[in-house]
Amino acid sequence: MKKNLIPIALLVAAIVLGVICFFLLPDVVAVQIGADGQASNTMPKALAIVIPLLISAAGCIMNLSGKEENRKKGYVLSVLGIALMVLTLFFNR
Repeated sequence: MKKNLIPIALLVAAIVLGVICFFLLPDVVAVQIGADGQASNTMPKALAIVIPLLISAAGCIMNLSGKEENRKKGYVLSVLGIALMVLTLFFNR
């Protein structure tokens, strides 16, 4: 049970962050920033939220699958999805 606590907490954090992103992000989200500091690529808000959320969910599923070799990869994916949402919020403030 303790092994499942951290992946589930990461998934809940990703979902909460996704809801926060939904309310704070503009309709068109900058996803790539050029060397000049301007947005070089954009995407719709829903897609910019769903992609990192799915990455975190995939990491959680890898953690909960029970295979020891997938647990480290699962943690990396879960944290990566959360980091992507935080960066998206930071660059689109």
